[in-house]
Amino acid sequence: MALRLLLPLLLLAATLLMAQAQGIGSSASDCCLKHSQKPFPHRWVKSYSHQGPETGCMLRAVVFITKRGKKICASPNDPTIQKLIQNLNKVKNDKKPKKGRSPRPGGRPKRQKRQQV
Repeated sequence: MALRLLLPLLLLAATLLMAQAQGIGSSASDCCLKHSQKPFPHRWVKSYSHQGPETGCMLRAVVFITKRGKKICASPNDPTIQKLIQNLNKVKNDKKPKKGRSPRPGGRPKRQKRQQV
C-alpha cells in the first residue's frame, strides 16, 4: 500500500528535477538559436544587447530590438553589425548632456543679461 503512494511521488519528483536540469522556466529560453542572414534597415534599431555563455545562452549573438519591439539576432563578428553597434553607442553618448554644456535645445548657451553701469 505504501509503495503505491510512494511511486507516483517519486515519479513526480524525478520529472521536476529533469525539467529543472534542462532549463525549463529559466531565462535561457529567450536565447537566439541562429544568426539572421537577412539585411535590415539600421533605422529600425532602437537598442541592442549581447548574449553568450555568460548570459546562459549557447550562441554568441548581438540581439537588436527594433522600434516595433521585434528581436533580430546577428553575428557579433560581422563588420556591418560592429559598425551599427558603434553608431548606436555614438548616438547614445551624444544624447547625454555633457558637464559644463547647456542642456538647452540646439546646444545654445543661455543668453547673458547686460549689466547696467
